[in-house]
Amino acid sequence: MAQKPRILHLTHEMAIGGTQQVISQLVTNLDSERFDCEIGCLDGEVGSIGDRLQSAGTVFHVFHRGDGFDLELVKAVRRLLKKEKYDLVHCHQYTPYVYGIFASMFTGTKVVFTEHGRFHPDRYSWKRRLINLVLGRLTHSIVAISVATRQALAHYEWFSEKQIKVIYNGLEPYKASGNLTPWREQFGIPDGVLVFGTIARFDSIKNIPMMINAFKDVYGNNPNTRLLLVGDGDERSKLEELAQESGVADAVIFTGFQQDTAKLMSLIDVYLLSSFSEGTSMTLLEAMSSGTCSIVTGVGGNVELIEHGVSGIVVKSEDTSALAVSMSALAIDPDRREILGKEASKKFNERFSITSMIDGYSQTYDNVLGQG
Repeated sequence: MAQKPRILHLTHEMAIGGTQQVISQLVTNLDSERFDCEIGCLDGEVGSIGDRLQSAGTVFHVFHRGDGFDLELVKAVRRLLKKEKYDLVHCHQYTPYVYGIFASMFTGTKVVFTEHGRFHPDRYSWKRRLINLVLGRLTHSIVAISVATRQALAHYEWFSEKQIKVIYNGLEPYKASGNLTPWREQFGIPDGVLVFGTIARFDSIKNIPMMINAFKDVYGNNPNTRLLLVGDGDERSKLEELAQESGVADAVIFTGFQQDTAKLMSLIDVYLLSSFSEGTSMTLLEAMSSGTCSIVTGVGGNVELIEHGVSGIVVKSEDTSALAVSMSALAIDPDRREILGKEASKKFNERFSITSMIDGYSQTYDNVLGQG
């Protein structure tokens, strides 16, 4: 029997984030009789998601990236590829891709690159554009997690759009079980109030101030509402100050980092995603899978997940007034919330299941490894 292919997933680290969730899903759900997966972390940290995978038996290789372009890191990754005889290195995000592809040269290890999202604002880099003309020819497969991400790779990075395959993120359906009352009590959510909420890394690209400013208008007319902000990050103190200044601090609930996001998603009646930029949001998929209706900004992959007026509501980026109006409308219309949530769940099951994602990557690996 031929030895099964060995795959190294190369990333920054395995803390909390959409990229890390995708890698975790791949390592956990790929057919272990067909693929042998390990993970390499470039930035010296395994992280919380990585800790769980490591405890379950996944092998990790941790590097410590230096400032600038770290040639010693290239050499270290190259030594690992040669020593462990990986058939394929799957690079997640652009920086791991650059290190992975240089390390793989003349080793026989093939390269898959997945772009998981874009920065905001997106911008040209002539240095990148020129080098990508070469790197693209040396890459066996490029994957984008949305059509919008594929278009950005082609437009800003000069990768050939024909070379880029779209594989949407997928996950297991989120369904919380058990009594949710203790959770409502823990976070001070009275029975009968309507909860708007999000689960996110508190980063500027998520534009959470837009939610707080919109909620201020909603709460002024409907005090029987709350805004649940699940997560943590560099922006937290600014967000807490904004809630205080806006006079809604008593109605905006900061939970901090939480492991069991399924239960917290079950507390949310209307999910909010007001990002400046998105690929395929894992938390939006979680909301869809649980049948929670959503309001999202019309950026990136959001409009590929949510059809306005059918499976959710789409508003323009930075249009706080439109977000407030949509929130207010859904707050008083439970039937509409239920219809939108059911359609979102239906679309999730049709297009964004874990099975669809795993099948897409399995086929990609098979195609790459079958190349001469």
